[in-house]
Amino acid sequence: MLALPLPWRRIGGAADDPSLLTTLAGVRLRNPVGLAAGFDKGCGRLDALGALGFGFVVGGTVTRAPRRGNAAPRIARDPARRAIVNAMGLPNPGADAVARSLARRARTAPRFVSIADEAVDDATATLEILEALVDGFEINASSPNAGWDHAGDHVGALVRALRPRTSKPLLVKVPPFTNASERTRTFAIVEAAAGAGASGFVCGNTLPVEDARMSTGRGGLSGAPLTALTPRIVDDVRSVVGDGPAVVACGGIFDADDVRRNLEAGATAVQAYTALIYEGPGLPGRITRALAAGVATPRP
Repeated sequence: MLALPLPWRRIGGAADDPSLLTTLAGVRLRNPVGLAAGFDKGCGRLDALGALGFGFVVGGTVTRAPRRGNAAPRIARDPARRAIVNAMGLPNPGADAVARSLARRARTAPRFVSIADEAVDDATATLEILEALVDGFEINASSPNAGWDHAGDHVGALVRALRPRTSKPLLVKVPPFTNASERTRTFAIVEAAAGAGASGFVCGNTLPVEDARMSTGRGGLSGAPLTALTPRIVDDVRSVVGDGPAVVACGGIFDADDVRRNLEAGATAVQAYTALIYEGPGLPGRITRALAAGVATPRP
């Protein structure tokens, strides 16, 4: 339906209130509620999604060459928990096709593109193809479905290679953590990326889980099971990076209270994905109106 010329701005119903204006790594946003990567993998509907009222949208994840992703079944809903498990494997049409799509679409909100090439040469090629068409990049250094090990030293090498090729924000999406060893691994990525010139961090990606419904036997959990975890991760990452870099909360963002908790924990902005699946296109309107009014988000 996003391909149809519907009144997406009216359908989204987002509030335009001065109290919601913010800046993400130098990019001005109408509000701090963004759309996370993974919803529009080919960046073909970012114009309609931006018109819904998100403060920014993230397309992709994109790789230099097209990818088919994992075999089906590779995504499943868990409505009782308002959750999703995916083992998509980063399907996308490739950087050249994404560039053509972005060039044809109006920029209705600041747009970032998530990139996930492991090889430095491929990552730099992807960035150079897309650089003039976006407002910033998100380096996917954490997907449990990416097929490569996200070690801190390699992520640092990616950032060092990409940083001289753009003056636009480079955000690094880091893995969530639920124990001390996972926390140490995430911090190694954060410290390496910060030292290489990353503009900020997205905290975090989906949580790896075993799931027999997936063809791979495992996937990434998103949605409400991560709601309480995300502000704690934001607080920990903020304590490591200090006040300078941006920190974007991603994981279990469903309502204005979730947004406020993450902003109070040190986030600059937030990203939603699973909530859009369960609550529909009025999500940015419900959250932003509640934020502007200083009240809890009304449920649909």
